[in-house]
Amino acid sequence: MRRGRLIAAAVAALALVGAAGLAAWHGSRTCGWIDRALGRSGCLGTVVFEGVALSRNSIAQPLGDGRVVMAVEMRTPDGWRPGLLVFDPETGAEGGRYPLPLRGGVARLFLSPDGTRLLIACGVILQSCTESGGDAVVTQRDDLRVFADVPVEGRSLTAYPGTPTPEAYGFEAVFAARGSRILAGGRTRPLVLLDADGSRIAELARRDMSAFPAAVSASGIIARGEPGASERGGDRLRFWDVQGGAELGRIEGSAGWRLRAPPFWSEDGASLFVPRSQRGAMLLDRFRAP
Repeated sequence: MRRGRLIAAAVAALALVGAAGLAAWHGSRTCGWIDRALGRSGCLGTVVFEGVALSRNSIAQPLGDGRVVMAVEMRTPDGWRPGLLVFDPETGAEGGRYPLPLRGGVARLFLSPDGTRLLIACGVILQSCTESGGDAVVTQRDDLRVFADVPVEGRSLTAYPGTPTPEAYGFEAVFAARGSRILAGGRTRPLVLLDADGSRIAELARRDMSAFPAAVSASGIIARGEPGASERGGDRLRFWDVQGGAELGRIEGSAGWRLRAPPFWSEDGASLFVPRSQRGAMLLDRFRAP
């Protein structure tokens, strides 16, 4: 009996040690509890959205009240379908899930220059992808339940029609720093920083087809998600100054830490949000600005 109790106690102790080791391993990963406690990556926390799947086109658009909207895939009683997710990235509080009138395609979301309308384009690969046979729909920011088909010139939109873009520097180019800077390239070409006249200030990153579009904060910091240096490692975040292009730092994700959509900034530029996926849910990691 005594020997049996000793064996049982040893097995229980080994199980506790194993559980503690597993908890420590998870905690030490990017945005784990140990990582946050030690402040190693700058992660401030993670919120989870169940039944939400991301694509590379799930780019967050601000609604002007601290909330954002993203085009995602949502789990419904009828299966997965395209939709709009409205949420507060700081708290994770949802403002609604709105099904999109799409039959397929990859939804891309664009905010109008005056911030009142949202255009959802889906006809990049699959034509006639809306329920009524069009390539895009438009809705009002204040009512995401009513949609109308809208004609678009060309199916490879990069911005809401009528939005000023520095298209002379490539379809990926965007204005930054209130028009005083241009970010050009980033996927099919090197990511470069230009001044308003198009003169090169700095090359920020080399060509990388797997990288996500860069995001610029209100405080003038460029952030970009990139694939890791090896398959065993996780993805990385890099930061640059928008004025001179100086690199401000980087975050190397732990193994398995993979971006699934472009990172985006809080309205005040104090936090960067990084969307990821895990078993049918969207994870949103929050990092402090460097």
